[in-house]
Amino acid sequence: MSGELLEFVMAVDEYKRINERPFPSWSEIFEIVHYLGYRRVAERAEHINKPTEEAGGDE
Repeated sequence: MSGELLEFVMAVDEYKRINERPFPSWSEIFEIVHYLGYRRVAERAEHINKPTEEAGGDE
């Protein structure tokens, strides 16, 4: 598990524990992502189901 993924999983676990929520809603997950400092800095990729290498990178 990568460092960023581990940080995300731990943040979700902490949120669930503090708020006594076994399954956070999508809006709560969005709050957690923002809490971690993630912001949109680029346009959306070509397609969500394509692996990163095939998404078209810098063309």
